[in-house]
Amino acid sequence: MSSNTIVQRLGSCLCRKVRFTVSGEPFQYAVCHCSNCKKFAGSAFMTNAFFSHDKIAVTEGQDVIRKYQDSNTASGSTLTRSFCSQCGTSLFLSSPTKTDWISVCPSSLDDPQQWVPRRESYPDAKYPWVTALHIEPKHKSKKL
Repeated sequence: MSSNTIVQRLGSCLCRKVRFTVSGEPFQYAVCHCSNCKKFAGSAFMTNAFFSHDKIAVTEGQDVIRKYQDSNTASGSTLTRSFCSQCGTSLFLSSPTKTDWISVCPSSLDDPQQWVPRRESYPDAKYPWVTALHIEPKHKSKKL
């Protein structure tokens, strides 16, 4: 593969009604610990892979994507949180006023990514146990 080749990744929601492509690498990869991102992600934090809008293309299911205008954010800036109306999968995060970026929820990408977060937002809102999260993979074994 040439070093000039742009990697294209596929993404989808859980029910696969929404499908999209992402081209290239994110210009920022961050973890956010604010309460709204935790709720949107349904997890202890949210990971965000930031791209320019022209790097994302919804190929199926645009009609089932719903957008929530989150105006009660820690930053005070309204964010648009996009999700699948059929299965609830969190898909994208964007700003109605800062149109130079869109964040893809990396868990909606079909193949696991090796990106490592380079930024952490709202670390004071981090759950105390997240800093010590060094869990060895649990291997399934047969019961004796």
